[in-house]
Amino acid sequence: MVEKTEASGAYLQKTDVIIGAVQSSNTMTLLGRPVIVITLGKGGGPSSGERSHKRSRPNDVGDSSGGDGAPGGIRQVVRSMLRAQKLGVLVPLVYDADVISGKAVMEAVAGPRLGDLLAAAVAEPESASGSGAEHEQRQVEPAGAGAVAETAAKTALKPLPPELDRAATFLGRTLAKLHDGGQVHNDLRGETVVLREHDGAVVLTGFNRSFNTIVALDKAQDLAALETALLEEAAAAQQPQLAASFATQVFEKVLSSYRSSSHLWSATHNKLAEVRRTGARQQEQQQQQAIKRAKRDAEEAASEEEGEKGVIAHS
Repeated sequence: MVEKTEASGAYLQKTDVIIGAVQSSNTMTLLGRPVIVITLGKGGGPSSGERSHKRSRPNDVGDSSGGDGAPGGIRQVVRSMLRAQKLGVLVPLVYDADVISGKAVMEAVAGPRLGDLLAAAVAEPESASGSGAEHEQRQVEPAGAGAVAETAAKTALKPLPPELDRAATFLGRTLAKLHDGGQVHNDLRGETVVLREHDGAVVLTGFNRSFNTIVALDKAQDLAALETALLEEAAAAQQPQLAASFATQVFEKVLSSYRSSSHLWSATHNKLAEVRRTGARQQEQQQQQAIKRAKRDAEEAASEEEGEKGVIAHS
């Protein structure tokens, strides 16, 4: 399939190629190079990326209605990407950006996502295992991220595959560069971390929520969000215990690499412990509320059932 679109005086040849973290009909070829055309102003409202401690910062994240014409959105994303690039962080190249339409032409990075590597690592033992009993033992009901992490901690840890170990090490160094340079990504998860195909280097994507900060709490929240995202993805996997085990090891490897590469680790580490405690308390409260709701619903259902029986008896 070939369709030509004009952008910045060059013709883009539209193809059906799926590259890196993007699967889109807008994947094209620009001067022989694979690119993607995306709307950067979409989906980022004024409240995107808000922190728990309120402090004024430019409200330049995009159009809250998700419309195409969001000059603030495209400016914020491109500036964040260029700043990260100056700090030595690998990001997709931006070939063209239109502040009126909010659309940009960017490099399509070839390579798997971190989430893909985790999924492949989980699937490997399953395909290699010939024992149906062992496979059955590993199949459990999907649970919340906290519950899965707890179960994984009690399970014997399998060593990380070499490519995952290497990816986690590179990611830790990358985040140390970004944070020490006064910037947080604010949307770290398996889908926004791409491992470049030819050398395995970490390329960060998805800068829609990124902002500049020197506050240790912001950096700690960035790291904690990555941990939560990895565990939530593990909770939805076919083998959540094994997936959570790998996710936990990946995050610990990221922290280890971050610690040895960052000059500001101490303050971030202290705040990370604080963020984790807060998250644990919130999760416990949510679980208690869920139990209360379930109990209340059961009581209401029982009451309705008794009422129906009474009506039938009188009739």
